[in-house]
Amino acid sequence: MKITWCENPAALGALAADRVCDLLAKRPEAVLALPTGHTPLGLYAELVRRVDAGQVRMDRARYFNLDDYLGLTDDHPLSYARFLRRNLFVPARIPDSQVRLLQGHAADPQRECAEYDAAIAHAGGLDLAILGLGVNGHIAFNEPGASWLWRTHVVTLDAQTRATHREQNGGAHEIPEQGITMGVATIREARRVLLLASGKAKQAAFDALVRGLPDPRWPVTSLLGHPQLQVMADAALRPPPA
Repeated sequence: MKITWCENPAALGALAADRVCDLLAKRPEAVLALPTGHTPLGLYAELVRRVDAGQVRMDRARYFNLDDYLGLTDDHPLSYARFLRRNLFVPARIPDSQVRLLQGHAADPQRECAEYDAAIAHAGGLDLAILGLGVNGHIAFNEPGASWLWRTHVVTLDAQTRATHREQNGGAHEIPEQGITMGVATIREARRVLLLASGKAKQAAFDALVRGLPDPRWPVTSLLGHPQLQVMADAALRPPPA
């Protein structure tokens, strides 16, 4: 595991964009899994800026999202599909044909999970999974105690996750009790994993990863041992000098 420290969230976003652009320069048809939330906003803004400047093209790659709330349509204000379209796909001019997102409103969620994993396999597998870090250590919607053997699945969201998300949206919308998510097994099959960690609230989860011991109470530790795991963290999480 390699940790790269960034002085602030803007620097983290720019460096993460470098990694994505490097991959797309070598493999324009790369397959990526994308996160939502506050942390990747800097990454997406920088990628859009580089597309506008003609420094990168993103229209030939394939894109999957990590998770979404169960029961929400794509145009719901809380929908992660809506988030990605607004912050990346539309401004970066990525055609719908290159995007396969989890359908939180699917009539048969279990079938949707199976079809999603099949779509990833049909695309050749994930070249890069970009992850955020939850306060409780979750990656995607893989909550503490969830099996690391599961592939894409329906999950009951942890109370802390729902409380954090409720606070982030100012209580404007009730947070669903369930989500649909790539499982740890799906994520670990990615050829490269890039974990983005930002904000002091993530300290306990980040410290669990740095300890280097797999611990089901901290899902992020499921990434330990991945041969191509890179972690980018902002200075707020840096340990004090010895």
